[in-house]
Amino acid sequence: MMLLLLLAIVGAYATAWWLLENLIIPAAIITWSSLRLSASRKKSLAQRYGKWAVITGATDGIGKGYAQQLANKGMNLVLISRSEAKLNKVSQEIRIATGVEVKTIVADFSHGEPIYENIREQLESIDIGMLVNNVGVMGRLDAFETLSQQHHLQIVNVNVLSVLLMTHIVLPKLKKAARGIIINISSGLAVFPGPYVASYSASKSFGHSFTLALQEELRGSGVECQLVVPGFVRTNMIENLSFKNIGGRLLPDVHQFCASATWLIGKTDQTAGHWYQGLWNVLSNLVPFSIRKRVTGLIFKHLLAGQTDKVKRTSL
Repeated sequence: MMLLLLLAIVGAYATAWWLLENLIIPAAIITWSSLRLSASRKKSLAQRYGKWAVITGATDGIGKGYAQQLANKGMNLVLISRSEAKLNKVSQEIRIATGVEVKTIVADFSHGEPIYENIREQLESIDIGMLVNNVGVMGRLDAFETLSQQHHLQIVNVNVLSVLLMTHIVLPKLKKAARGIIINISSGLAVFPGPYVASYSASKSFGHSFTLALQEELRGSGVECQLVVPGFVRTNMIENLSFKNIGGRLLPDVHQFCASATWLIGKTDQTAGHWYQGLWNVLSNLVPFSIRKRVTGLIFKHLLAGQTDKVKRTSL
């Protein structure tokens, strides 16, 4: 009898904390922040944070989606990507559609540390209010040791070093102005291991932990730091995978995801970005970690068999 009572108490305690952490607190934070922002005189993103948003990996996928949504909300843009032709095309499209100012910086983040001095110089005179660290590369699915050293170093340069050094360039400007926000696009694979994309999931874990630590450092400074942890979004990154196995057309496309994610800017410091992604996060937290890790391994092993030879660069 005592054992049953103890189990009931433990079960009730665990359920209460799960509901509090996964449903009640997130909903309360978003609701309160929405009401507070509705009452604020600084209702636009440009008024709250500053006129310019810097976006890395801005010519495809989530980066391009953020650029379009932020421009629609009246923010001027600095778009950073490796392809000058794509930068010109996207910037022209956004200028025509929204009338905002758009600057571009050509930079290949896979080249590592040498590219950042030029980025620093070009951002020096710009009144930055927002940084979206989005650029990312996943590459091919395969066993860790079969992929080249260059492949793994490219992932570190693009997914880890970009977050670290872009933040290092922009953050002093935000702190000096005592306003602004850094948005780091992570991945669902940051919170549990991704077999056959081991270096990718590990690289995203860096940004995840870095953002959570930075949030505490910046508390009270006027500068915000938001962590976005999406699952799969219909972008070029998953074009070379077996689509039906990861949710098919139920997955949000880039427009749907970025419309939701940009609406959540300033309303919560951590989000999945879209209700569909959030639902999966809540449901996955009901499953023991050891089982989730095993299931993820089986899913990616199956995806490995169905991938093409294409390698896409954008953010998951």
